[in-house]
Amino acid sequence: MRVRDLWTKAVSLSINAKLNLLILGLLGVPFFVFGLLWYRQSTDTIEKNSVIYNQELVRQINGQLSSYFADLERSTFPLVSNPLLQTFMQLKPDDYVEQIQIKASIESELLPNLFFGRTDIYGFSIISTNGVSSNYGNIIARNRDQNKLEELTGHETYKVLGLNYDQSNPVITVIRKFWDTQKYRTVGYLVFDLNLNRITDILNSVRLGQTGFVALVDQNGIIVHHADSRLWGRSISADERQQFENSREGYFVKKSEEGDILVIFNRSALNDWTIVSEVPVRELVSELIRVRNVTTWGGGGLLLLVLVLLGVFSFYLTRSLKRLQRLMKLAEAGDLSVQAPDRREDEIGQLNRSFNRMVAEIRRLIEVVHTSEIKEKELQIRQRDAVMLAMQSQINPHFLYNTLEVINAYALVEGVAPISNMAAALADLFRYSLGNPKEIVPLREEIDHLRSYFEIQKERHRSLEIEIGLKDLDKHRVQAVRLIVQPLVENAFKHGYERHKKKPSYIGVLGEARTEGYAVRVVDCGGGMPGEWMERYNKAFRSSESEAREAGQERIGLHNVHQRVRLVFGYPFGLSIVRSDDSGTVVELLLPYQNSLPIDSNTAVKRTEPLRGNDGND
Repeated sequence: MRVRDLWTKAVSLSINAKLNLLILGLLGVPFFVFGLLWYRQSTDTIEKNSVIYNQELVRQINGQLSSYFADLERSTFPLVSNPLLQTFMQLKPDDYVEQIQIKASIESELLPNLFFGRTDIYGFSIISTNGVSSNYGNIIARNRDQNKLEELTGHETYKVLGLNYDQSNPVITVIRKFWDTQKYRTVGYLVFDLNLNRITDILNSVRLGQTGFVALVDQNGIIVHHADSRLWGRSISADERQQFENSREGYFVKKSEEGDILVIFNRSALNDWTIVSEVPVRELVSELIRVRNVTTWGGGGLLLLVLVLLGVFSFYLTRSLKRLQRLMKLAEAGDLSVQAPDRREDEIGQLNRSFNRMVAEIRRLIEVVHTSEIKEKELQIRQRDAVMLAMQSQINPHFLYNTLEVINAYALVEGVAPISNMAAALADLFRYSLGNPKEIVPLREEIDHLRSYFEIQKERHRSLEIEIGLKDLDKHRVQAVRLIVQPLVENAFKHGYERHKKKPSYIGVLGEARTEGYAVRVVDCGGGMPGEWMERYNKAFRSSESEAREAGQERIGLHNVHQRVRLVFGYPFGLSIVRSDDSGTVVELLLPYQNSLPIDSNTAVKRTEPLRGNDGND
């Protein structure tokens, strides 16, 4: 029982305590003894191995930097054939309008792809041989020294120029030659300014002793990067530059107040920049004493035992961590029903219990948010229905309908045909509006209802030309929601003509069958709207309901039509503004088919007809 109790206490110890006891008992004392015995005999070997090891590290860093600049060169190669940049390079300095248009297209279409995932690009310039330039990003790009471009001479198409400063921010300038894909001649340059974050990460990816560091020197002997940022942009000493120019790679020892410093250098074949590492020799020896000790014959057997014990313990420790890692991946993928074992009393057990509480809380919050969204959506639907029902209840529709029938009868007796036509049309409007506003009806009924509305408008505006042209409406059973087409026509009268004080001259209701649905377009020849308004309304139609309500307050009728269609039929059905300018506006309504019938565009025939009564065919 006593042994069992001791084992239970040992298992309950923290991981930190277990590791400390294991390292102290099996590694600390033996390695200290063997270190004293073999210290002097292995010093030379350690220094030699350290030099080889650090040389390899410098080569790897050089390779990473070369790969970084080569990757930048490859990533910018598709820009050479980009149509926007090809067009930009052909512009003349006096092509002001074209410059503005091309620059706007570059900012909206090209730059997002160029800067996506490239946080190292600080600035970007496009410079043509015609003297036209465009700069994006930093101040140094806007004050680009044109003489720098002359450094790319001969057959060079890509070159890393060196270190510059944008105010207090150091950047590296890279230039790529841009040529005409038709005439194969140089027409300009692409200039990139890179911040030093990525280069700093590469140079700091290795640790050389306690105070060692890796520096970067360009082909002119200027320090591009150094552990001491005050040395950036300064020249190295003449002796060091002589050493670097004599060989592409090598090492030497220089004297300093802190002692001998091992300097290892390697020059890149890509841009002739030199990677330089400096580390005190004494740090190399002290860091590698443990490596030297484990190679001794006397510690071989003990090392094997230590490795076995550490392997067993590591497996015991990491098995629980890997299990927890798998559970985390499942939770990340959306499975929030996972449960980690919580029987252990050490840090692993505490971590598992914290994970279980976190997953349970996330699951609860998701349910709360989901329930809240459903309640909010239901409330919004009920509010809209209540508003519409309240509007309908303001008028006694049966009383109005009967009154209009009496007016129609008197008009017929007196022989006043216009009053009779208007009264009959208005009665039809009231009769159709009595239906459920959420009812799904055939599009043909909406068009018949619209004809009654046009009868009244024709009496008001004698010169009004009305065109109803619907392709393949008989072939496709198109679904609609009651009272969604008339508001679009009313919007054309109000905002297209009355708002601009124009006499209504033309209203067209045109339709065509498409793969995604049936498109109905309401066309007018009114004053239209500014381009930014049209973009704002289209953005509102594409946005969520709350965003659309905020953005579309000036066109509440259009917003309500779009929301009713979207709530009944879902995405992608609804409204969009195709065109709006001084020549008129085109509003498009996309509706679904009842049975999703295939579309044969070869048989689509446009039918345009003058205004007729309800007995007309579409």
